[in-house]
Amino acid sequence: MEERILDRDFLSQSRDGDWYGNNAAVLCPVCGKLFIVSGFVNKEPRRCPRCGKSNARMTGEQLSLEWPDAVNEVQILAREELERLQRLDEFIQLVNEGGAISHKSIEGRLQRTEKVAFIERSNKMVAVAALKRASLQHAETITERTEYELSDRIPELGYVAVSGDWRGLNLSSKVVDRLLSVFGGASLYATTSEPKIKCILTNRKFRWVGREYPSKERPSQQVSLWIRETSQ
Repeated sequence: MEERILDRDFLSQSRDGDWYGNNAAVLCPVCGKLFIVSGFVNKEPRRCPRCGKSNARMTGEQLSLEWPDAVNEVQILAREELERLQRLDEFIQLVNEGGAISHKSIEGRLQRTEKVAFIERSNKMVAVAALKRASLQHAETITERTEYELSDRIPELGYVAVSGDWRGLNLSSKVVDRLLSVFGGASLYATTSEPKIKCILTNRKFRWVGREYPSKERPSQQVSLWIRETSQ
């Protein structure tokens, strides 16, 4: 079972839940239904009234939420498969929601995408990450910005995005891990300005190299380059 512990402060400020008195509202990680749990009425864990696959229980100032591991099963499809299944636009839309991608890339339909790892809820993608093919032009641009000599033969890990309603469930880690397990120990790089993604990369043996540079999409944020070198 997957488990997540949520406290009063988190739920009170969350757009996907609430806490009032002895009652809390929490989002089911399986079907997305918002359901109520009462510390007074529900002496035993309450199951999601829609799908019955998750359960939640209040204990003091905390709420524990559990759901089956299999719910987070990650699928991987090549770009060609996404196009054949008419799901490429769905992937692009979710990446676009994240906001940390240029309009030019979106208009170009994320052409460097080779493989996409994703998690679904109700047959809709809610978390994605992609393997992007190596690019001489992109490597030269990154080298100029970071003053770090990036090889033009190294693929990129990127387009990590989670739908707003499903954030906070570690789904980004799961799609990244699935891609890395398939790709093996070969060298990869990633660029990001997001603290959570930096944490994910650090915990997966990526290291920060070169200097930071301003994000074109979010000028107040600094983008950094992260490298995972070939496992020996």
